[in-house]
Amino acid sequence: MAVFGMAGQRLQRAFADLGDLTGRTLDDIVSVAGAPVAQSMAGPGQTLIQWQSDGYHIGILFEGDRFAGILSEDSGLLPGGRRLAQGFAGLGVLTGRTKGEIVAAVGPHSAFSVTGPDQVLLQWQSDVYHIALLFEGDICVGITHEFAI
Repeated sequence: MAVFGMAGQRLQRAFADLGDLTGRTLDDIVSVAGAPVAQSMAGPGQTLIQWQSDGYHIGILFEGDRFAGILSEDSGLLPGGRRLAQGFAGLGVLTGRTKGEIVAAVGPHSAFSVTGPDQVLLQWQSDVYHIALLFEGDICVGITHEFAI
């Protein structure tokens, strides 16, 4: 049962179907993804609009009514938690590695957040393992947190 709006997989698919959001208006997005669950002011002329349902969340920044960027997206838990932890352990030192190297070894992240100019926090999370890596551009600058059961 969905907590908010559409079921999580349908909501995530709706955003995938929209593709590149550049130039899209809020009305364009709402017509495909449905009504958002939250809205807040983010700065002069900027609004953060959020959609959430069943383990999927996306937060989009708008300037006026036009798409300005995705600030966060979370697709929920990844399968294979122990394999995920072993994949990261097999990489050794993560600092200095590229996003591409890490994704090739462990698979796609489950969440990301913009943390500053040219900075992004990528997270991989399963039922038994969670790691968050800070990137500047394409390069990992360190682990912000890691947890394993």
